[in-house]
Amino acid sequence: MSMEQISDATGTSKSVLYRYFTDRAGLQAAMGEWAMGVIVRSLDEAAASSAKGEGSAAAQESLAAMIRAFVTLAANSPNVYRFCDTAVNRFAPEETGGFFNSVAGQLAERLGLSGEQARLWSAGAIGFVRAATETWLSRPDRPEEFATTITHWLWATLPEQRGVEQ
Repeated sequence: MSMEQISDATGTSKSVLYRYFTDRAGLQAAMGEWAMGVIVRSLDEAAASSAKGEGSAAAQESLAAMIRAFVTLAANSPNVYRFCDTAVNRFAPEETGGFFNSVAGQLAERLGLSGEQARLWSAGAIGFVRAATETWLSRPDRPEEFATTITHWLWATLPEQRGVEQ
């Protein structure tokens, strides 16, 4: 979409968009930050509700909450999801502040993972969820079931020694 199409779709003028967002990349970056906020809030809510749980059950619920947040964002607003996805920094080890690095860090923290294996697993998990969600969006059906399925698949691959440097 062009900035003109975005302004038409939102019912605002291009000058207003350019006042807040210097260009399309600025708008995409802001949308990426918004998407990250949605995911982080969902993780915080899950952590609060699963605080009563301990160990494995609480960690699995945190993983499920993150995946549900990602899938819900994609299912409820597929065009916004795609727009944000193109905006965010792709996962790159040297980018410590990138969107996917932030999500991977949140994931490792919520699951009590540390060390090199945790970093690699978290990066792989982010890639897996993104790729599965992009494929699923071609025929989005039963988002809760989809999120549960990929949660189970990822949980099965989780490094066994959480919290231990590997």
